[in-house]
Amino acid sequence: MHIKHDYFKFNWMFWHRWLGVLTCLGILLWAVSGISHPIMSRLQVKPVAFLAPSAQFDLSQALFIKPVLKQHGITEVQHVSLAQFLGHSYYRVSVDRDQPARYFEVTSGEELADADIQYATYLAQHFTGKGADSVVDVRLVTTFNDDYHEVSRLLPVWRVEFSSGQHLRAYIDTEQSRLSTLVNDTRYWLTQVFQFGHNWSFLDGAPVLQVMIAAIVLCAVLISAFSGLYLYFKLGSAKQRLASKPMRCWHRRLGLTVSLAALIFASSGLFHLIMSYQQHKAAVTLAVEKTSVNYLDDGVWHEMTAKPLAKLDLISHAQQLYWHILPISGDGGNQMPVSQVAALAKEAEHAEHNHHSHAEAKKVAPYLLPAEGNRAKNNINTVEGFAKAKVMSLASVKEREIVNVTWITQFKDEYGFIFKRLPVIKVQMKDAENTRYYIEPVTGALAAKVRDIDGLEGFVFAYLHKWSFAFLNKDVRDILVTLFALGNIIVALMGFVLFYRRYAK
Repeated sequence: MHIKHDYFKFNWMFWHRWLGVLTCLGILLWAVSGISHPIMSRLQVKPVAFLAPSAQFDLSQALFIKPVLKQHGITEVQHVSLAQFLGHSYYRVSVDRDQPARYFEVTSGEELADADIQYATYLAQHFTGKGADSVVDVRLVTTFNDDYHEVSRLLPVWRVEFSSGQHLRAYIDTEQSRLSTLVNDTRYWLTQVFQFGHNWSFLDGAPVLQVMIAAIVLCAVLISAFSGLYLYFKLGSAKQRLASKPMRCWHRRLGLTVSLAALIFASSGLFHLIMSYQQHKAAVTLAVEKTSVNYLDDGVWHEMTAKPLAKLDLISHAQQLYWHILPISGDGGNQMPVSQVAALAKEAEHAEHNHHSHAEAKKVAPYLLPAEGNRAKNNINTVEGFAKAKVMSLASVKEREIVNVTWITQFKDEYGFIFKRLPVIKVQMKDAENTRYYIEPVTGALAAKVRDIDGLEGFVFAYLHKWSFAFLNKDVRDILVTLFALGNIIVALMGFVLFYRRYAK
């Protein structure tokens, strides 16, 4: 029996039409929400200050912290730092991350009631410029939610809400005296639009289904766009054939114009979707230890408090305590963390540069002291060594598998603004995946884990999906992305109308 060869031919027009209409809703959701992103970034509330309040702590007359803690019944801590407000210096003591920290005046040892709330409010006023009389609510946030998204990374934080500025909310990390982000009603609703349309938050309750459906739709978008290109060149000039069909003619012309952008957006989005899901499944965290303060050594204490300090943190590893010490800089300048508010990273870097550019040579580096005094038994005596020990414990590797340790003091390349924490220490591994761990030494937190495949995904997403080219002005980039997104919306709608006209008769 003879079977016609044409029977086996792939019907490009059929699949282009049906896949196009099936992906129409997905294209509209992604394109509209994509257009909302540059609008959202431009309406991001700006802090009046990026740098935390400058602080200088003279602890020469302060009480040794160990008897202060024991006086108040504290024998184990997760973290200890210093805070300066209301004209006094305080030991800030965190015993449980889900509970407010406790504060003790350094010279008297007296506890200040509701001090974590007061310090969060003080910092929120500093960063926003709002007055105390406009504060309407202060609450501790220990999990991410619709107002404070996972992209902000820092937990726990205090949510300080003001009555003015569209119910402005400042999210404050009191442990490191830093602003995590600012949110008002406009930003909240724009974020909801973006999350709904771009991340399909309506499927958050079923993450596997969410990824599967989005991946299928993205694959369909790719096939539809590719088939459209194939048909354009396969069919050749259609000027005469489409002369009486203006919508089909414009669908064809605009489709050719935006098809490359559609392929780039969809392919990079698909890569990002798959990698993000895998990274989320394989995410690792460094557990916050509770460590006994019984072995704190007063000799070490008197050594490190002989001179004024800019910052002091008590951190731990393997049940051993260390003092992370930042001395006063050469010119007494502000070395407190810079706030990395969403969409304002460049302005934050500019603020930091303006503040420090005249004194770069006088800036000092932090150093580490074993807090228990007996340094002979301790093989961690540097900040870099502390970061290496954290990675060795986390990855269950030997020191010989670490090939390099470097400080990262600004966001660039693979360690971008999304990771929030600075400064960090990059620990380079010698393994098949060329893994890099980024440790925030002042907290011991794992800021990021990057493999070669993760670095590639980050590069593709930054340059092919977001078009974050250094040579491209942000305004020009946003205009181009918006125009191509609008083009895809128009092409999708035209395709839907043409499909309806053909099959709904």
